[in-house]
Amino acid sequence: MTFHYTDPDGHRIEATPGYVAESAAVSFMAWNAYGDTIRVDIPVARVEELIAGIRDTARQAAIGPNPQHIGNQANAEDCPACIGTNPPYPFLCPGGQP
Repeated sequence: MTFHYTDPDGHRIEATPGYVAESAAVSFMAWNAYGDTIRVDIPVARVEELIAGIRDTARQAAIGPNPQHIGNQANAEDCPACIGTNPPYPFLCPGGQP
């Protein structure tokens, strides 16, 4: 069985069963729109680790980037990174201070 995926830009990835150094593995081949290829062999014992990493990466992508402090002595209530915190009076955004 081989898994195929093509994104909207025409980049492709294919996963096939195989062997690396006489150990069972999954071979991933990827092609960009110009036909350039790259191959990565993942030992079967590490496939679940790969899948978990992809899931974690997908969750982070869905959440979006971490909010950043706006700084410049702005009101902490207006700062996306200060929301839900309880900064000391005078309730100013620390602006990335340690």
